[in-house]
Formats: sequence, structure tokens, C-alpha cells
Amino acid sequence: MKDFVNKLFKSKFSVIYLVVFIAILYFLQEKAIVPLVMSVVKSDAFFEKPVEEDEPLGKIDGKTNRTSFALMHCKEAAKNQGDLPDSAQFIDERYEAWALGNRHYVIRSVVRVADPEKGQQDKPYACKVRLLGDDEADPKNWEVQGVDFNALNGSN
Repeated sequence: MKDFVNKLFKSKFSVIYLVVFIAILYFLQEKAIVPLVMSVVKSDAFFEKPVEEDEPLGKIDGKTNRTSFALMHCKEAAKNQGDLPDSAQFIDERYEAWALGNRHYVIRSVVRVADPEKGQQDKPYACKVRLLGDDEADPKNWEVQGVDFNALNGSN
């Protein structure tokens, strides 16, 4: 193999091999790689629905159907991820909602838990959800992207 490489570099045909190799690389890029990349870019892989005209951005002052459904899914996720006792009470009246755009929402609310030492305590939590489909009432159209519980008085 070493002799072949030495002969190749010392040969008068080495420049021809170099030119042929560059031509093959160029042809491969133009006919295979670039069309593949362009087909991926034009596909729906990176497509997101356009911003809805009637969707407000920022804090939502009034309660809407969409934020009510988002709260429902956040409560379910908080029950599953929060290690909450069965006696925990979700305070639905105190929730706040923010629209982040492109059907992403942040919901902040409170769950009341009974602590044997301190009695009833309110534990704040926040949740990020996304509406994937067009039907707000269908649970399959919602995706919970995270739940975070805030510490109570400096402790968890």
C-alpha cells in the first residue's frame, strides 16, 4: 500500500487523479447532498402554525376557554409529578395565564396542602403547555412541557 501511495504522488497522473476526485465530490454534492437538504427544508419538519390573529400575547387578564383547558391539564400534570397528597386542593380561582405565542401558554396557580406541623399551606406551581391541534377540548391536543413547584417559605 505504501508503494502504491508513493507511486501515485510521484506519478505524472497524480494531478489528474486529484482533478477527477474533486469533480466526483462536486457532482456528489450537487446531485445528492444539496437536493436532499433542500427537500428536508421544504418539508413540514420545521413547520409551525402561523400566529393566530386573535391570540393575545402576554398576560391574559380574563379567563378564556383555552386557558381553562390549559389549567385542567396543568393540574393533572401537577398531581402526577408533584407527590401531592390526596387531600391537596387546587385553588382554581387564583390561576394566572400567559400566552407566549404559537399556542404556548404558562399557567401559574396554587395548590393547598395539609402539613402536619404547619397546617394548611399554599404551594405555588407553574406549568408550560402547548395546544397542538385545533380542538381545545380534546386532551390529545395538549402537550404538557413542564411543571415546576415553588418552595414554601424557603423550603420545599
